[in-house]
Amino acid sequence: MDFIIQWFVSNPQNAIAQCVGVVALCFIVFSYQQKTKTSLILCQLVGAALFGVHYFLLGAYAGFLLNCIAVTRALVFCRENLSRKAGNIWVIVLNCLFALSYALTFLIFNVAPTLPNLIMQALPVIGMCFSTVSFNMSNAGQIRALSIVTSGGWLAYNIYYFSIGGTLCETMSLVSIFIGILRYDIKKKTK
Repeated sequence: MDFIIQWFVSNPQNAIAQCVGVVALCFIVFSYQQKTKTSLILCQLVGAALFGVHYFLLGAYAGFLLNCIAVTRALVFCRENLSRKAGNIWVIVLNCLFALSYALTFLIFNVAPTLPNLIMQALPVIGMCFSTVSFNMSNAGQIRALSIVTSGGWLAYNIYYFSIGGTLCETMSLVSIFIGILRYDIKKKTK
């Protein structure tokens, strides 16, 4: 325990980053308890904005950029009357922005393009692309299946950057996804 306290005291920026990440986690978890889609999306928007700050403070710049774009994505997809065609266009635009953020991570923030960095920066980008596609789907089972890729990529990224809030968030998300698959997708097929 002393090691953890000493580590936080010697790295105040990291301590602040971890606290912001835990607050972001709370907004994401709290979002699923909202009655309306607008309230849910608003909590997720605040969570994404806080996770953006969290990742910036950790020096995890792909996570920072992706969460900045996720704020825009939340605003787009919280619209009740978004047509299928408009949704498809937004999926393409947002996924292009996610791909661009991958390149900007190396170009703007001077992240060294080593093999581990190339892989680790790609994982959340791939996850965000999958989750954006799922935002435009109506089948909950397909959304859950795509969410495994999203949460798995983010989980690896969070472990790599020692993001406590992010790791807890994705672990809880994966458990919830697998429970949903067991309850709704697998049990349906066996009946």
